[in-house]
Amino acid sequence: MIPSFRVLATPSFDRDFRKTAKGNPILEGALQELAAILRQDPYNQSAKHPIKKLTDIKSDGQWRIRWREYRLRYDIYGTDVVLHSFRHRKEAY
Repeated sequence: MIPSFRVLATPSFDRDFRKTAKGNPILEGALQELAAILRQDPYNQSAKHPIKKLTDIKSDGQWRIRWREYRLRYDIYGTDVVLHSFRHRKEAY
């Protein structure tokens, strides 16, 4: 049985997402889709998702999932997936 992960958002993620999603309602659906993926497979063991472990990152958000031109950075602690930022790819790194 595959463990289910809990997806949590930090206040900085909430700010990033609100700012990015303002005037773009399609991003709300994208967040729901990405959260569903992260609940099931945040390590991308199935190799079906655009998830990558970032190297040489010492700050928050050592993992990223790509959705179109946006990047959602997150960390995994046990069975918790903590979302840190949601930004356009030009601003993400």
